[in-house]
Amino acid sequence: MAKSFLSASSVVAIVAGLSAGLFLANYLRDSVNKIEVHELGAEAALLSDIPKQLPPITLPDLEGQSRSVSEWYGRPLIVNFWATWCAPCRREMPLLQLTHEMASENGPIVIGIAVDRLDDVRSYIAESGYTYPILTGQQEALDITELFGFEFLGLPFTVFTTDTGDILAVHVGELHAAQLNQYLTAYKLLITKEIDAAEAARQMSAVANGTPAG
Repeated sequence: MAKSFLSASSVVAIVAGLSAGLFLANYLRDSVNKIEVHELGAEAALLSDIPKQLPPITLPDLEGQSRSVSEWYGRPLIVNFWATWCAPCRREMPLLQLTHEMASENGPIVIGIAVDRLDDVRSYIAESGYTYPILTGQQEALDITELFGFEFLGLPFTVFTTDTGDILAVHVGELHAAQLNQYLTAYKLLITKEIDAAEAARQMSAVANGTPAG
């Protein structure tokens, strides 16, 4: 049976009391295992030029099997870039898991892209019990993030696409319940053909930019 989309009231409790956050990961090119993490002010501009189409993403899953994100085309995608050491990333993952569990048969699919070591990701997922698809990589995943026009790499960030990979919006920073509900509302209107992709992108971009959609 198809499940309904999330409402704001369904997810607010999950993040009640959690503070916002965005971290800048400065990856040292001579060693991807050496990571300096800095808090990034909200006023910083991270994106210079967002691509229109989701770049090709092929990375190992938790079993070490190479998977392409394009395998999930046919349904809208919520592609979330994260790392085990990133506190805002960990805070938003219960919302993404609930979105995964509650999605309708033609609703968006959540895919996590861990910019991290495979062993660390495996351990964290085993402990936390998240079940949406997770792909992982270090330098490979880092290289993919550069395709989104980042001047600096900030984690987490989340890419919202159509069912063919056209990018509707890129959300930089931690996702909160009210924001996710707005993204899912736009998806629902798009899936039911009450709005087209251009209008969905306008509404989602307003959420990402923190401006009224009306």
